[in-house]
Amino acid sequence: MPFRTKVDKHGLVFASMSAAARWQAWCEANEGKSVVLEELKPERSSSQNKYYWAYLDIIEKETGNNAHDLHEYFKRTLLPPVFKTVLGKEFKVPASTTHLSKGDFTVYLEKICALTNVPLPDPIAAGYLPS
Repeated sequence: MPFRTKVDKHGLVFASMSAAARWQAWCEANEGKSVVLEELKPERSSSQNKYYWAYLDIIEKETGNNAHDLHEYFKRTLLPPVFKTVLGKEFKVPASTTHLSKGDFTVYLEKICALTNVPLPDPIAAGYLPS
C-alpha cells in the first residue's frame, strides 16, 4: 500500500503525528524488508487536457483529419510504446497521454506543433490556465 510523505534534507516529513506513528508501526512490523521511494510527478491537469483537445480541433480544421485519429497518431508516433506481458507473451501497446507529467505533456504538445506546423493556440483564448 502506498504511503505518501515528503522528503527534505533531514529525511522524511510527515503531515501529522499520526502519519509518523503509522510509518513507525509499519517499519516495526516489516523489519528487514526493503522500501522503494518513488517520486510523484504531477500528471497533466484537466485544463491541459482541455487545451490539448482544443488544439487537436484546430489541427483537424487545418488538415481535415479527425481529432481522435490525430490523437492516436500522435501518441503512437511521439510517445514510446508500453510493453506488457500476458500469458507469458510480451506485446506492445501505445502509450497513454493521461499519465504524462505536466512538463512531459508540454514537450509532447511542442512536438505536435513541430510535426504539423500548426501553431499552439493562445492558452487563455483556449480556456487553459496553467496550474
